[in-house]
Amino acid sequence: MHPKEVIDRIKNLNIPHRAKAELMFWYSRSRACVVAVLRFVERHRQFGEAVILGAIMAYLLSHIPWIGGFLALCALVTACAIGVAKELKEDLNRLFELAQ
Repeated sequence: MHPKEVIDRIKNLNIPHRAKAELMFWYSRSRACVVAVLRFVERHRQFGEAVILGAIMAYLLSHIPWIGGFLALCALVTACAIGVAKELKEDLNRLFELAQ
């Protein structure tokens, strides 16, 4: 995949600007990893958004002394659970719209 295409795909994602900046940084470090993340986020938008925001929150919480690691883990797990719930809700809504 051409680098310009990847950068355009990152810019077109419907996620927070901070998450886009992190993806651009990761792309400069590991292109194959970012391409895989992009494909996943484009297919599972709700889950991808929640996990990216959870990762940002986990990073911020990890700097709190003593309890930061635990809070970071809790934030990441909670974000993943919220993302899965949103994906399931979206899939169920789509399924029942097709059934009608």
